[in-house]
Amino acid sequence: MKISLSVAFLAATCALPLAPVCAAPANDTTTTAAPAMTDILATLKPSHPRLMATGTTWDAIKAHRLADAELDSFLKRGKLDAKAILDVPPIPYKKDGKRLLHVSRVVLRRVLLLALQFRLTSNAAFAERAKAEMLNVAAFNDWNPSHFLDTAEMTAAVAIGYDWLYDVLDETTRQTLKTAIAEKGLKPGLADKGFARTENNWNSVCLCGMSLGALAIAEDQPELARQTLQKTRDFNSNGLKVYAPAGVYPEGAMYWGYGTTFQVILLDALRFSLGTDWGLSQSAGFMQCTDALFQQQGPTGAFFNFSDGVERPGLEGATFWFAHVLNRPELTQFERSQLRKYAASTRASDPSTEADRTLSLAALWWPDTLAQKQTSMPLSWYGRGANPLAVFRSSWTDPNAMFVALKGGKASNSHGHMDAGSFIFESDAVRWAHDLGMQNYLSLESKGIDLWNSKQDGGRWDVFRLGPSSHNTLTINGQLHQVNGNARITHFSDTEGNVPIHTEKGAIVDLTPVFAGQATRVTRGFAFTSLRLLIKDELEGLKVGDKVRWAMLTNAKIELSYEGRKATLNQDGKMLEVWSSGPSFEIVPAQGTHDYDAPNPGSQLLTLTSVAPESGQLNFFVSLSPNGASRVMGDDPLVRKSLKDWPMSATQ
Repeated sequence: MKISLSVAFLAATCALPLAPVCAAPANDTTTTAAPAMTDILATLKPSHPRLMATGTTWDAIKAHRLADAELDSFLKRGKLDAKAILDVPPIPYKKDGKRLLHVSRVVLRRVLLLALQFRLTSNAAFAERAKAEMLNVAAFNDWNPSHFLDTAEMTAAVAIGYDWLYDVLDETTRQTLKTAIAEKGLKPGLADKGFARTENNWNSVCLCGMSLGALAIAEDQPELARQTLQKTRDFNSNGLKVYAPAGVYPEGAMYWGYGTTFQVILLDALRFSLGTDWGLSQSAGFMQCTDALFQQQGPTGAFFNFSDGVERPGLEGATFWFAHVLNRPELTQFERSQLRKYAASTRASDPSTEADRTLSLAALWWPDTLAQKQTSMPLSWYGRGANPLAVFRSSWTDPNAMFVALKGGKASNSHGHMDAGSFIFESDAVRWAHDLGMQNYLSLESKGIDLWNSKQDGGRWDVFRLGPSSHNTLTINGQLHQVNGNARITHFSDTEGNVPIHTEKGAIVDLTPVFAGQATRVTRGFAFTSLRLLIKDELEGLKVGDKVRWAMLTNAKIELSYEGRKATLNQDGKMLEVWSSGPSFEIVPAQGTHDYDAPNPGSQLLTLTSVAPESGQLNFFVSLSPNGASRVMGDDPLVRKSLKDWPMSATQ
């Protein structure tokens, strides 16, 4: 449905695992990086709209909704949300701590909803309300450039509104908005020397906001636009590095939604405005990142929320962009199931929310076909990257399937936690092993916590949710992990063994660098079957008397038996048996010791503790068995074998 430039461009450049590599046609010049030229604006589309849309886009959406009931329902719900905005005044300038970000995000949501609904309904009230919102923020003294994400999202909001509503804005309004974009957005953006060099979500979000502003007013501020766009062309590769080589976004699923959504907005806006994205979309791993994201989602619908993440991030339009340009509508399967709930909701619209602020863009990228092809993604997956992941599941279609996701990496990664070796586990539609995820930033910054200091002695690691003690991993004498210790997934296998209860499907993580100075070798192995998950830990080089703790966070009710070697977990009428071959389990509250630590109601830690003998060697063997399907570990050859002898292939 989206204009042919999108289809032509990505069909020629994108290759994903499980999809054939497509060669660009000989006469296709839109699919390659733009040639060097003195004027970066030489191919600028002269008319508005040009940010992710043309003048024919709105009629195309109207026609598409007639043939797609889900799109129609989605747009009808969007209309209700837009109507709710009509009844409230524009949002005032109000910072939360050092951030204006909530205000910027509310404005972006409002402008997108209102401008889109105006174009689909011709109801002038929507355009007038969007105009009022934009003029309101144009009158702010600033858009808080000291925390540039705030400026970037505000610039994006005003730029899109200006562009999409251009023909119905009076000249005075146009001039006011152009001036605000230039003075409060682009000029501070050129002066900022930080975000462009970062290798995280800041790069994509900030360069996107600045580029939208530049493209929106390029004919009136050509030199400012050239400088801004050149900055994006020169430095956006920094933000795209993190997707290499396999599409694993190192900041986790929630920040995937943030960084990647703004990255695809940037790419789409460049292609519609200039006819090229300078080859940025061809960056290593980028077009694989949606597959990598969905691998991290369990059968319950919750994601592996490592780092500063949450289990259930908000709805994002970015998956629709990938589905559209790759002609893979199945990539929207989860989002569309959530959108059906959104469209059917009778909950009153909240005009003050920032939630799902870019979701309106899904209408631009809605796949042409209603067909939901069966996923062909593998049941076992290894994703290389700064935070390497291994994922195993028994089915993609069974909601009761077994699922485990585990990680390596290091704490000093952007938004990182001390969670190397950690995992989450699901079966029978229950997430048994959890990650607490992030803690609200303002709740910590307001207490003076040095939250963004990720050095070894940084205050970040005193926060319970961020340090090692809350995660499903090991600790030695309660000490911190080494922040720069990089845990590698050294072995991975998805080959089934010959004996039904035994398997070679699993992974091994080398945690030795994470425990540098505490042990000479620390290795964790995972073996996955349809009956159970086996976790084996091997430690060497410990000091006599060192206390090593194994932990798993759960929301289940726990009962201990067999002298503490068996833990029976019950939740939602389902049961999981967890067996230890050695020390007895203990149940520990999942709560930090500081007044700034967030409460974690309903969560508790199932732990094992062993004391290092004279040999300095310790092993842990733990089995997780849904419904007690597998009770005995002693006869399992993987238990008896050292991890170095486990029949798994070494990774590259």
